[in-house]
Amino acid sequence: MAISLRSTLLAITSAALLAGCAGAPYSPAPFTPASIDTSAYAAKVDAFVVVMDASSSMKFDYEDRSNFYNAKDVVTHINQTIPELGYKSALVGFGSGSCVNREDARVVYGPATYQRADFSNGLAMLECAGGITPMADGVDVGGGAVKGSGKVALILVSDFWEINSGAVIATVDALKADYGDRLCIHTIKVGDTAQSGDLTAALAGVNSCGSSVDAASLASSAAMAGYVTDVLLAPATVVKYEKSTMSASALFDHDRSNLKDEGKAALHVLDEYIKAKGASVVDIDVIGHTDSDGTEEYNMSLSIRRAESVRDYMVSEGVDASIIDVSGEGESNPIVSNATKEGRAENRRVDIHVGVKQPAN
Repeated sequence: MAISLRSTLLAITSAALLAGCAGAPYSPAPFTPASIDTSAYAAKVDAFVVVMDASSSMKFDYEDRSNFYNAKDVVTHINQTIPELGYKSALVGFGSGSCVNREDARVVYGPATYQRADFSNGLAMLECAGGITPMADGVDVGGGAVKGSGKVALILVSDFWEINSGAVIATVDALKADYGDRLCIHTIKVGDTAQSGDLTAALAGVNSCGSSVDAASLASSAAMAGYVTDVLLAPATVVKYEKSTMSASALFDHDRSNLKDEGKAALHVLDEYIKAKGASVVDIDVIGHTDSDGTEEYNMSLSIRRAESVRDYMVSEGVDASIIDVSGEGESNPIVSNATKEGRAENRRVDIHVGVKQPAN
């Protein structure tokens, strides 16, 4: 009788544990991602890695949903919102036991050029939560997955319950030794534990470029779009071109491409203006033009030679050669009719377009 009762209790307990581990299959929370205007932004980082907690504490419920599923929701919504801008990316889960393939930290996606569908497939491989919380291992594997990628955003999603903060900070210090100021850490806390404040603040403070938020604050599509924008995007660089036109007769003798002293003096004024603007000048286009006298082939050659002479003099005065592009259009782009002497003189010219980077709004 005692053996029978003991067997019955064991069977009931085992069934309950199995049911608790299995639970209902994961289904993402309803979410319609907001569209981000990629023409207004550029990538702020070269790579990002999401490091997600899959330890046993993530089985605890918050608002009738397990923290593990809440974490998968927020990572799913991040994935649905991120624009595909050529980032290198990876996804790492950490825990212990079969949920992470009996590794303390497991790369389930990447490192690879970010593709939304592939990232989603990787996330689907994190099917359960269990075991201890080796966050330091997750951070270490995540940082290593995208090593050598330039600027990196590491997004850490966890309930931050019973964490070995010292080990995590030590791991981050080691990553900083590799990355320098190119590493930014962003934490997203699921659940309502009150233990995490000091650690999340310390991680967000690395290089003074991270952030710390609660997952609940990212529930709306607008909030998630704002988060992705803050973490991964920067306003696109706007370049405004200042256009100068110099008469060929002021720069060159007739049918010549060597600069006259008068031409050098005129270019000197422009060169000093360009150098005064420093790094804000990011592009210079020098374009030569002729009138319609002579053959098209000769005029094209002359216009290029003249543009090259202007470029060479600008470089000799200290203007960065790497940002100067030279072209010639010969007689193909007159600004007035070539029917008169005055018109032909006006068409013989060199256009210099100076691209100046505008301050971000």
